[in-house]
Formats: sequence, structure tokens, C-alpha cells
Amino acid sequence: MTKPAEMQKASSGWRQRGQTIAFVPTMGALHEAHAALIRQAAKLAHRVVVSAYVNPTQFNSKADFVAYPKRTAADMKVAAQAGADVLFRPHDLYAKDASTWVEEVNRSKGRCGARRLGHFRGVATVVVKLLSIVQPSWMILGEKDGQQCDVLERVVRDLYLPVKILRHPTVREKDGLPMSSRNLRLTARERIFAALWSRKVREAAREGARVAARHLRRSLRGQKGIRLEYAEVVGGKLWAAARVGNVRLIDHRKCGRQ
Repeated sequence: MTKPAEMQKASSGWRQRGQTIAFVPTMGALHEAHAALIRQAAKLAHRVVVSAYVNPTQFNSKADFVAYPKRTAADMKVAAQAGADVLFRPHDLYAKDASTWVEEVNRSKGRCGARRLGHFRGVATVVVKLLSIVQPSWMILGEKDGQQCDVLERVVRDLYLPVKILRHPTVREKDGLPMSSRNLRLTARERIFAALWSRKVREAAREGARVAARHLRRSLRGQKGIRLEYAEVVGGKLWAAARVGNVRLIDHRKCGRQ
């Protein structure tokens, strides 16, 4: 399904028949972590809608937007096998003269918000659009994008949007790297550095909240293949971002011995 009006009509029909809807917003390039969210959604509601829309307004680099992986046929297969009723793939959600934005100004501070100016405004705006179209009772978000979850929970609360947000725990590869569509862009050599990065974050978090960020910065100083962007402790968790090659990776871990 690609037309917003068509999706909205289908959702309205389901709701009129007393059926509930669970929604999983994505930018496509679906993988096992997305499938886990879809399976959780299928346990909650009569209908499951998954969106696959590469949102241009949340990218800080046009090159990054263009390079974002797109796999329509594979996405349809993953979504269907996990239990989705609809894969909603709108072509464009912005009119040429669009002038309305949703901006959250508290939870978007620091961490990724301080390094990706305008990113969370783009996220909040497109998700409000999608919620208006899909009209779900539940929205399932991946905890990997923890700050994004924080922002969207505040948007939903402040705007009195009639949807409940559920967070699904971060799904990781066997070596600990959080599953992400961006991982598809890593070369074989970069994938080794990405695993090392994830291990360094885990080890730093174990040192405790007082020293975790400093420990991570020190452990990556001079490390080839990994360019640390930031390391911060917020809410008892170590949050960090780094670039491996041209791919930006994020991770967060609870501080202290687990």
C-alpha cells in the first residue's frame, strides 16, 4: 500500500469494525530486529501495519539519505512472515510547500540531538503524520533508538495523541552489535571494527556511571577504524555514537556490573 488516503481508509474501516491496530514505523531494509517488533505487535492487535519510509527530513547529510539501503521485495517478505497485515510504503509525505513541523525541545537535547541538528524534529514530524494516517492503538518502537523513544513518548503525551507506545528491548547480533539497517553498509573489515566498538561500549558501561564515558573515550583513543562521536551518561546509561567507515553507529548500555 502506497497512498496515505488508501491506508487511512483501511484503518478507519478496521476501527469501525472494532478491530485494534498496532503500528511499527520503520525506514525499511527490514531485519530480524524489525521482525521481533512486528511479532510483538501481532500479539497485541487484530491488525498490524508496518511503514517503510525513508524520511528525508531526519537526515543531516544528503549522501547518507541517498545511501540508506532500500529493499522493497525483501521488506514485504520479512513483514508478511512476521505477521504484518500491511506494509505501508508512501512515496512522499511532504507537500512541496509543507510548512508544519513538530518539535520537542527537552528530550531531544544532548546525545544525538546535539550532533544531529533538526534530526528529531524530522522524526517527530513524520511520526505524527504516520499516526494520523494509520490511527493505531499501539506503536511499537525499538529500544536501540532510545533517545528517539524518549522524544516520541513526550510528543505523544504533550499532544494527547491516542496511542500507547511500547518499547521492545534492543535486539543484538551474536557479537553484541545492535541490529540496524545501517549495518548492511558495512564492509567485511568495517564489520569487525563495529563489533569491537560494541564491545568497548559494553566494557565501559560496566565500569559504572561515574567513569563510563571517560573510560570509553580513553579506550578508543587512537583506535583505527572507529571515530568516536560522543559518549555521555544519561539516566544511568552510557550512550555513545561512532563512525565506522561512512556508517554512523549508536549504542547504549546500563551502567554497572550486570
